[in-house]
Amino acid sequence: MAKTDIKICGYEDCPHPGREINITVDDYSKDGRRYFHTECLEKKKKREVKNEQQKADLQYIKNLWVQHISNTVDYGQLFFVLNGFVVRGINTDYLVFVVRYVIDNNLNLRYPGGLKYFVDNQEIKDAYARSKIQKIKQSEFHAKTDGNDTAPEFTLTKKEHGFHTILGGK
Repeated sequence: MAKTDIKICGYEDCPHPGREINITVDDYSKDGRRYFHTECLEKKKKREVKNEQQKADLQYIKNLWVQHISNTVDYGQLFFVLNGFVVRGINTDYLVFVVRYVIDNNLNLRYPGGLKYFVDNQEIKDAYARSKIQKIKQSEFHAKTDGNDTAPEFTLTKKEHGFHTILGGK
């Protein structure tokens, strides 16, 4: 086996020993000039999509904060607090919901550090769970009504009632 047959996987969290790829034996993919194990490349792409969604959510929160809470907020402090939640494993979708909930219900939030009190609020957690259930029900309803529906269609003609029908008039 030549030295050129061994490549290093470009994925930071590669589970393979030494992150080594033997290109003559192992299943690998090439992205640009970098080599990856096939499963590592898939994980990397999923992480990139997730990171893009998180960035978009955090920017949306920043815009909501500036428009509705305080336009003099320290962006560094706001993103420090938000990134702290993300590192702890809190979904950015939930953070967006919390900020929207605070704004819609006119709750008292004036500084980024105060967001922690609303993130842990049980009432907001319950409202988030209800909204998720509602979204799932709506998606199931749309899934059932879309597509090739082979059910027959019926029309109902309403029979008129009244005094004029006794005499045979119209």
